[in-house]
Amino acid sequence: MGSLQVDRRPHILYIDAFDSFANNITGLLEQRLGAQVTLVHTDNSVIDKNFLQVLRAVDAVVVGPGPGHPANPSDVGFIDKLWALGEADLLPVLGICLGFQSLCLGHGADVQRLPHPRHGIVTRVSHRNNDMFASLAKLEATQYHSLHADIGGVSGDKTVSWEPTSKCPLLQPLAWDEGDVVNGPILMGVQHTTKPFWGVQFHPESICTSAAGGQLISNWWAQAKEWLLQRGRIKEDVPLTKWLPLPTHVGRSDFSADTARRGSKLAQALRSVAGSGDIILRWERYPTKPHLTTASLLNSLGYRGEEVVVLDSQGHGQGRFDIMGLIVPGQTVKVTYSVSDRTLRYGSGATPSSSVFLDSIDDVWPMLQEALDLHVPQNDSLPQDIPFWGGFMGYISYEAGLETIDVAPHTSNNIPDINFAFVHRSIIIDRLTSQVYVQSLLPDDQDWILATGSTIGTIEEASLPPTSSLPTIATASRPSESSYRSKIQQCQAYLHSGDSYELCLTDSSAIALPSPSDPWSWYTHLRLRNPAPHGAYVHLSDVHVLSSSPERFLRWTREGICEFRPIKGTVKKIGPDGKKILRPEAEAILGTAKERAENLMIVDLIRHDLAGAVGARNVWVSQLMEVEEFATVWHLVSVIQGKLGDHPAGTGASGIDVLRRSLPPGSMTGAPKKRSCEILNRIEGGPRGVYSGVLGYMDVGGGGDFSVIIRTAVRHSSDAQAGVGEVWRVGAGGAITVQSDEEGEFLEMELKANSVLDALFNGVKGM
Repeated sequence: MGSLQVDRRPHILYIDAFDSFANNITGLLEQRLGAQVTLVHTDNSVIDKNFLQVLRAVDAVVVGPGPGHPANPSDVGFIDKLWALGEADLLPVLGICLGFQSLCLGHGADVQRLPHPRHGIVTRVSHRNNDMFASLAKLEATQYHSLHADIGGVSGDKTVSWEPTSKCPLLQPLAWDEGDVVNGPILMGVQHTTKPFWGVQFHPESICTSAAGGQLISNWWAQAKEWLLQRGRIKEDVPLTKWLPLPTHVGRSDFSADTARRGSKLAQALRSVAGSGDIILRWERYPTKPHLTTASLLNSLGYRGEEVVVLDSQGHGQGRFDIMGLIVPGQTVKVTYSVSDRTLRYGSGATPSSSVFLDSIDDVWPMLQEALDLHVPQNDSLPQDIPFWGGFMGYISYEAGLETIDVAPHTSNNIPDINFAFVHRSIIIDRLTSQVYVQSLLPDDQDWILATGSTIGTIEEASLPPTSSLPTIATASRPSESSYRSKIQQCQAYLHSGDSYELCLTDSSAIALPSPSDPWSWYTHLRLRNPAPHGAYVHLSDVHVLSSSPERFLRWTREGICEFRPIKGTVKKIGPDGKKILRPEAEAILGTAKERAENLMIVDLIRHDLAGAVGARNVWVSQLMEVEEFATVWHLVSVIQGKLGDHPAGTGASGIDVLRRSLPPGSMTGAPKKRSCEILNRIEGGPRGVYSGVLGYMDVGGGGDFSVIIRTAVRHSSDAQAGVGEVWRVGAGGAITVQSDEEGEFLEMELKANSVLDALFNGVKGM
């Protein structure tokens, strides 16, 4: 034990109640205070058992937000132990949201439901310019709470008390929200009168909290440090690692030796297809004409009806590249994983020839990374302008995403939850430069490249889909309005109870056809009727996916920049009166508090997911809630970016690491993600399957790009029914908040579903 060092780096214990904003808060602590932050969860039994020893090894504690109620032991775990610390064990504590409510509850307050919850709402916070609120001239703060702490400090005329009340004499009010006409004044900040405990109801880390939020954290630490100096408290020099597991990132050493051995068999099986020599990308570039489409090109090359993966910008203004991954019979290895039996299967035939039972989906990602690492091209010259040279193409289901966050998934009718092909032959259309790249990772494949280039030169005009191939007789099972509105009501009950801030509710339509269809013709029709920047056609084994998704999930470049583009907020371009809705009107509609709150919550959630992989210091928001134009709708879109590289923990983060830490897509779950997904599982009652997952590629050169699987139709042979040729499923939904209108949400869900149903099925019967 030595003297207290005032200027040394503080060590802060962060207690996370399974929130989806925790990494944003820990990042703020690191950036503002230069702190070392150790995160633990409220259900950590080792920390609980050794609680006092753990506290002696840190300078202060921050208790974060989370779903639930502070009086519920399963929601707060060991947090309550902080408020009962003896005099000898005291240390500074800051509670945020749930942590704030727990602090107040532990000192006499009632924690009650608000008449109108405040999720993603930004308001002015009133304070007396003292303590941790000193010198905060203007504090605009984001609130995410359904509950509030009642300390008895509001009079009948809504005047608030700035002094401790008889109900809670140990709590000094520091801040209020006095502008809520529905709920009345809401307590926003407190300080314990004799102990080093502080708390705030709002979120200082939110992207929409003003810069004063960061200053508040600095002010809190100044107060906490002063207490430490006066008390002469010195933390013990004991590493917390003795009670904590080390953080992991995707790499070859992140799974057991036995799994690594079996995983290497997969990587070696994939590598053997390209021969024993160095990996060489053979490629040629050809000029093309603007009318060339993926449909006309693949039709001309004879791939109609064949297995293929197409990522198609569909002529949309935001798209640049069309990527076609070609399946070579007998050579292309397909890789699948199922959450129902945790088995990874792979092989180049019609059915997988090899299988590996895994402990969990966590074992899949290092296997994929190893395969990519073994295929890095050794060329002196490579086509640097295009994003894909070869690698994995396919999809990851919503249920696979649930397994990554330890939420028990529904099974998906035998549809693979991860379904990839390792693509050696590919064709890329660069819309910006009017060039086509034909490339192969296979040895001695120059003849195929030249023959394909010759065919490209003969294509004169785009091939239009034969409309006669579209179904004229079909029946559908669609969500009824009463059923969907009942689910909305269930969602809002959970929102009012504090279990979630936002729930992205979905439902699905099943379309039965009397005879087998021609999915390729349908896709070519869809891409004309509803073009989108992230269109896709996937035919792998028994699965067909036809997508016109407007939403990028995640892209990462070879240079190490990653980007999310979540969409929350949708306005149809033709109004109910038949008039066009132009940009100014769309901006007014999408600028409402409800629409912005939906988007804001997902932005903060994605910042958290991304920061967990690359560190908060490497995350920024380059576009916040801007209106973008699509073929049939206006969308409210944000852009969150980050830089891959050295994680603060010292481990390099890869694009695959960001991918697995961000599943399932936050724009399809709500926040907090884990609790919201558990709730949605109960309400929806069945698997989403491919819908709500992600679709795209992982490139051997180090990049990747995935869209969110929305505006999509999916078919699998396991859905076939007696007397029915085939069944297609189309999912749709929307974000439910406390401000949601039942009728409006049902109409939004139908609008999204109809963008696919009308394009493909011409208004099926039985709707």
